[in-house]
Amino acid sequence: MNANKLESAPVRAAARGRWLMLLQALAPELDAALAKPGRHVSCPVHGGRDGFRLFKDVDTSGGGICNTCGASPDGFSLLQWLKGWNFPQALVAVDAALGGVARSGVGVASGKPAIPVKALKAMPRKAASDDSQILRRLEDTWAQSKHWQDALSKPLRDYLARRGLEPGILEGMDAIRFHAGLPYLDEDGRYVGHFPAMLARVSGADGKLATLHRTYLTHEGLKAPVESPKKLMSVSAGHPVLGGAIRLGITGTVIDLAEGIETALAVRQAIRVPVWSAISATLLAGFEPLPGTLIVRIWCDLDRKGVGVEAANKLAGHLTGKGIQAELLVPPESMLRDRKGIDWLDVLNESGPVAFPSPSQSQAVARDFLQELA
Repeated sequence: MNANKLESAPVRAAARGRWLMLLQALAPELDAALAKPGRHVSCPVHGGRDGFRLFKDVDTSGGGICNTCGASPDGFSLLQWLKGWNFPQALVAVDAALGGVARSGVGVASGKPAIPVKALKAMPRKAASDDSQILRRLEDTWAQSKHWQDALSKPLRDYLARRGLEPGILEGMDAIRFHAGLPYLDEDGRYVGHFPAMLARVSGADGKLATLHRTYLTHEGLKAPVESPKKLMSVSAGHPVLGGAIRLGITGTVIDLAEGIETALAVRQAIRVPVWSAISATLLAGFEPLPGTLIVRIWCDLDRKGVGVEAANKLAGHLTGKGIQAELLVPPESMLRDRKGIDWLDVLNESGPVAFPSPSQSQAVARDFLQELA
């Protein structure tokens, strides 16, 4: 099959209203999501419990959204994200599943079967040129951003201050910057508007740029009034985000690691050492330490479902297998009260730096909490 002989318009038209069948044929890893469109399920790329969902109109659009990577507005972009294909490869696969509609003009209506899944496994991964375009877009966006001390970066400084953080804790690091206006697309891929944003540079396990994390803001330093103000840009296939982190400072043989950016900054403010952000519980569980690391101190989120501590415990097991000591630091359970969850930023704002435990104290807290979850 040669994608150069295909026109996308007839394939798009034929696929509309048939995406449920197409995705079942082309992407069996989406079975859980296909069983309940519109509801969150485990992400087929990153795992976890509820990091992905297909749009309610998936049969028409074919689209879905990953909580980590963002929205794929149609079935072609969804297959590109999921399979690592470029657009011509996705077009070929969809056309074949439709029975060659672009050439025959009949396709599914003729009763031709969908392409067998086994045949699709031989299709190549995303071309290097596509990955180069992603990296170029990431680098261009980063180059357009401003240092946090720039006069134009006031919304970023105001945002941090509103969160109870001293903007000065960014001193000496260049992993967080400010962008004056980034486009925002909703979960259905529709353009909403341009907003200021806090940008964070996400490094892969190899230390190279993997993607950028965006926190959309208002000019007054509040979170932007959008459905998902925190999103990742497209991820470089050559430098996957899994295993990486937002490296907020230079570390030595000890790495302090938290989930969210603001949680990491809160710990940094309290104990005055660099703290990296893993972005999410799923990515925290898969973190890969630098060569020469002896200790990783994991500043867990505490939630009633135990997701944060479970991810930290999974990472601790992985580190122990590498001969690296892991220490879990969990917020005081007494602070949870009637809330779904708390993190170390909550601790900083409610109790101050004095409430931050030493590593030896934290071990007992983590152990007791894990026993209660068991």
